[in-house]
Amino acid sequence: MPYENQHVFTAMGCKYLALVLIFVAPTFALDLDSLHALWNLARLKHGGLSFLQDIMKFAKEELPDTTPRHGQEYDFIVVGAGTAGSVIAARLSEVKNASVLLIEAGGHEHLLMDVPLLALFLQLYRDIDWGYLAEPSNDYCRGVHNHQCKLARGKVMGGTAVLNFMIATRGNKRDYEEWAELTNDDDWGYEAMLKYFKKLENFEVDLAPVENKFHGFDGPLRIANAPWRSKLARAFVKAGEEMGFPPLDYNGRKQTGFSYVHTNQINGERLSSNRAYLHPVRNRSNLFLTMNSRVDRVLIDPKKKIARGVKFRKFGKRIEVYARKEVILSTGAFASPHLLMLSGIGPAEHLKSFNIPVMANLPVGENLMDHIAYGGLFFEVNQTLGIVVSEFLNLRNPSINDYLTRRTGPLATAGGVEGLGYINVDDLRVDNEEPNIELMFGSVHLGSDALIKVPFGIREDIYRQYYADALHKHAYIIFPLLMKPKSRGKLLLTSGNPAVKPKIIMNYLSDADDVRVAIKGIRLAREVGKTRAMRKYGSKVWDRHVLGCEHCLYDSDEYWECALRTLTVTLWHFSGTCKMGSYYDNSAVVDTRLRVKGIKRLRVADASIIPTIPTAHINIPVIAIAEKFADIVKADWGYI
Repeated sequence: MPYENQHVFTAMGCKYLALVLIFVAPTFALDLDSLHALWNLARLKHGGLSFLQDIMKFAKEELPDTTPRHGQEYDFIVVGAGTAGSVIAARLSEVKNASVLLIEAGGHEHLLMDVPLLALFLQLYRDIDWGYLAEPSNDYCRGVHNHQCKLARGKVMGGTAVLNFMIATRGNKRDYEEWAELTNDDDWGYEAMLKYFKKLENFEVDLAPVENKFHGFDGPLRIANAPWRSKLARAFVKAGEEMGFPPLDYNGRKQTGFSYVHTNQINGERLSSNRAYLHPVRNRSNLFLTMNSRVDRVLIDPKKKIARGVKFRKFGKRIEVYARKEVILSTGAFASPHLLMLSGIGPAEHLKSFNIPVMANLPVGENLMDHIAYGGLFFEVNQTLGIVVSEFLNLRNPSINDYLTRRTGPLATAGGVEGLGYINVDDLRVDNEEPNIELMFGSVHLGSDALIKVPFGIREDIYRQYYADALHKHAYIIFPLLMKPKSRGKLLLTSGNPAVKPKIIMNYLSDADDVRVAIKGIRLAREVGKTRAMRKYGSKVWDRHVLGCEHCLYDSDEYWECALRTLTVTLWHFSGTCKMGSYYDNSAVVDTRLRVKGIKRLRVADASIIPTIPTAHINIPVIAIAEKFADIVKADWGYI
């Protein structure tokens, strides 16, 4: 494929996809296009050659791919090498006499996936995203093609931790006290979870004083501020102070307030759970990985109700492997319930309708939760302070070489997200410690480049009418995230064929209180734009009518509800579909040791077990769940 001279980033007519195109193949064999792109990158002074060397070094850190023999046995089989599975496999392999097989449907993570600013655009690379779509709805995502929200899920080593915005948040103390109450098990309360939040992290953030009792400093996951910060981000934190919310460490004692975003980065690069947990243990002789391997079902003895192993497909070949101890599903809030139902575990009548023998009648697929935001709230500024992606991906811009040589500059920001504010819109006191809205601040906006609309699926007519006039303008965006939604969706089978994706019904905004709180969040975010700190840069809200909402009086509650249901943005925090609860809780799929009820030696450990969604981007809570789960398994088998 030809490349324009000196313009690596214009391959296939798309200036961003060139970075994605440089990804090496799962076997690390480079095709001609990738070689050409890498050669052009190497021509970027000394920085390009250095980055090329870093790509090759990264490749050597990945776990090697193997293919098990049909009928081969392992002590533990972990399905899914995503956020949770990477942690679990690494921790279980610490038991030297226990063999662990990790099965992943995708391929290797590559260094170019870990350039932070490009986080959103990774969804354009179909090989690493499952490409789920929600069922069409007239109640939300109206501004998306066919009214179907795009539901990104990673299909790659590290899973969605390779696609997300690297935002490191734990949530609120009350979230975990609620888990303990719902499950009747204090081991899931805040103090018990704090142990694992500290265990996983190497904490290095600035701005506010750090209290050591709330943090860990030698864990595998570095949590730090991005190595570059815009003036607009500084203004956002000052705006919070003006509004009575001082800067704070929102992962510490208190959560209500404003801060620069904490990210899981190292040296200006994404630090996924794959990099943090699996790279350091790649040479362990008891840890085995098979990639590009789609698990079709769990093998269950129908009489004894014991999980014996799994059946998977790799490059067209069907393979069965067996677990001497346990099968562990860590494939996320969509794939884990899907796999359980394909294996005969789920709502009995629903399974029977697909001629699937019922092994256990459980409410698999219910309780689906997510965080959503309004995606149309951005503010123009009168100085060149924001991130216009096309400017920073022009090879003549010094920011490219800054990143290649020093891993700093705008490319090191977490997808352009630079700040967070946590507030309870029903009680604006700073000492209210149960925020229900997160104000997510970004120095890039949805209209800054024509490609940004693609990962969100925004319709062309919506884009032209609402966003297009802001193309390449410097502006900032504030996403008001609904953090404690009451609405619940569900997941169902559409076929007994494992290759057919499930039916996903999100049910966003089905609870009237979610609409009320979200609208108050929008209004609060608009107030941030009116502060002295933001007006210093000419902050002016983008105030045109959203297409389809012309019949509503602008700035009325009716208008904001219409706009919210049109420009609905998901933050991809899907959770809850294999709900954890006490053994006697009929709404629960797994008990508090994450054992599937009614089936021996089968557990689920990922975002699907979350009973109520925390006030957090869920990557860090899921890693903490995985850390805790590994200790549970070790204890149950007498390893600790």
